[in-house]
Amino acid sequence: MFRFIMLLMCLLGFTAQAHADGHLNVLLRTDKTALGNDLVYPEGKAMVSAFELTVPVGGPITPHTHSFPVLIMMQEGEATITYEDGTVSVYKAGDAFIEDTGIVHSSENTGTVPVKLLVVAIGVDGERIMTPVEN
Repeated sequence: MFRFIMLLMCLLGFTAQAHADGHLNVLLRTDKTALGNDLVYPEGKAMVSAFELTVPVGGPITPHTHSFPVLIMMQEGEATITYEDGTVSVYKAGDAFIEDTGIVHSSENTGTVPVKLLVVAIGVDGERIMTPVEN
């Protein structure tokens, strides 16, 4: 896990000058979650999963939690996330953020086109990326 974290930190530390063509668009560089909490990595064998998720217009994502950091990069559309404390955040295409661990949240496509997300889960082998929670 330590090697993975060090590699990730090195990759995120690059600047535009570090690339031969000079084109680098940093989407996110943070040590905080979307709610401003410190990032915390779980113990265990590292497992990184990356996938695209599409949510139809008006479509919800049921309340859930994460047991490790999950990076979300909005590629298309608009999503509204509601957290258990009542905080509401709206994200649009081009936004990137880290979802909090252990905090119940749900989301809905509140835009006029399907939401397309790139999701990168920086977790532990054998643990679920998302755990549904009943209201």
